[in-house]
Amino acid sequence: MIRIENISKSNSHRILYIEASAALNRGEKIGLVGPNGAGKTTLFRMITGEDQP
Repeated sequence: MIRIENISKSNSHRILYIEASAALNRGEKIGLVGPNGAGKTTLFRMITGEDQP
């Protein structure tokens, strides 16, 4: 299981997430869709520990 709880992230130009939470159980699949700069890669970097919330 992957669980994120109450993460917040912003950069100098915009807020990406405010207290976002989600859970993904073993075997589940998701799609993350959004425009460039919306924070998709940032979210995955936080999940893998490459970036801090």
